[in-house]
Amino acid sequence: MTVVLARVDDRLIHGQVTVGWCQQLRPDRLLLANNAIAADPWQSRVYASSVPPRTEVSILSIAEAVALLKDPEVGREKVLLLTGSLPEMSDLIHLGAPIARVNLGGIHVSPGKRELLPFIYLDDLDVRALCRMLAAGVSIFAQQVPGGREFSLGPREIRDMGGAC
Repeated sequence: MTVVLARVDDRLIHGQVTVGWCQQLRPDRLLLANNAIAADPWQSRVYASSVPPRTEVSILSIAEAVALLKDPEVGREKVLLLTGSLPEMSDLIHLGAPIARVNLGGIHVSPGKRELLPFIYLDDLDVRALCRMLAAGVSIFAQQVPGGREFSLGPREIRDMGGAC
């Protein structure tokens, strides 16, 4: 499997993912890695139903997603990997998922979060997850839609918002 985009977006599967990124990247599979949704058949069906029919959908736990991404028997599928949080993406990476670059697509305002960009709000747990990914050699960028402005994020940007790696 080749991860063509690893994206963190708290809205999970929605129009920017299915229309924007899927049309641009043409993945064979959209892989949603989320423990709670994977354990809930009703939510899994709802999310899977919003993906274009030409794209396979897998909704798996974090551990199951890592196993699938590492499985040499799966072949040459192009995968768009999606999580709803930075800690989930960080866990995937630290469990061995082959991810070199992570896209932050939408992490919205909520209590305790500080604005990094107009579409990225982080709390201390998010900052720790970012630092953990950067320490693992993963490149981080924020971009809402294909063709939109891309913002590279590293230790300096995290420090500028009051965090530290």
